[in-house]
Amino acid sequence: MNAERLRLALVGYGQMGRAIEVVAAERGHRVVARIDPVAAGADRPTITPDLRDEVDVAVEFSVPEAAPGNVARLLEMGIPTVSGTTGWAERLGETRALAERLGTGFLWAPNYALGVQVFFRVVERAATWFGRVGGFDPWIFEAHHARKKDAPSGTARRLAELVVAGTPGKERFGCAPDDAPPPPDLVPVGWVRAGQIPGSHRVGWDGPGESIEIVHVARDRGIFARGAVRAAEWLAGRGGAHTIGEMLDDLLAGKEEP
Repeated sequence: MNAERLRLALVGYGQMGRAIEVVAAERGHRVVARIDPVAAGADRPTITPDLRDEVDVAVEFSVPEAAPGNVARLLEMGIPTVSGTTGWAERLGETRALAERLGTGFLWAPNYALGVQVFFRVVERAATWFGRVGGFDPWIFEAHHARKKDAPSGTARRLAELVVAGTPGKERFGCAPDDAPPPPDLVPVGWVRAGQIPGSHRVGWDGPGESIEIVHVARDRGIFARGAVRAAEWLAGRGGAHTIGEMLDDLLAGKEEP
């Protein structure tokens, strides 16, 4: 953890924003701005110029339509930004390029649960091994709460990318057809949205006479908040675009501070 206490801005003050505020306080940081156009308890509806001198790191969990503009404005103000909003993958390339050009720290991840980050690495290795052995057909299924707007989840997309990359003959992922078997080059991805499910992801391989599943289940939103605050601590003092994989490398090596 960075020794210096951070002044944080929360951009998006829904359930995740509130959970992040609790974790930030537990780790000795101070939330100085809560930005949300509609949420009760927010300090202000929009990002304002005065944040430039008041904030060390912004943590952005808003909605897909607002995230690209939110992050761009924060980066242009020189505020390092951790973003966990999913559903805007098509704009991430230009946002990362902006962070590199400005030299402002930026880190986006579809899932900040540190267990999920280890899960990604386990699945990546397993996909490569099953791909080499051959004869195992991969699949992915995820479940989230009824309010989640994007499907499949950003986490499921990343898992699917890893499985496609490690499996010979698989070139894409998505829904299986309703009226036909899945094409041989497709990794089928299914999902459900219901109730208050925090999030679960299952990756499986089915072969002749045997099957294997790797599962991650989120029991509460605190895991995402803890990872996001750790990411803010890690990003403070760093410039340009980064990945949570870089952060995990440092955590595994016992190095967190820049």
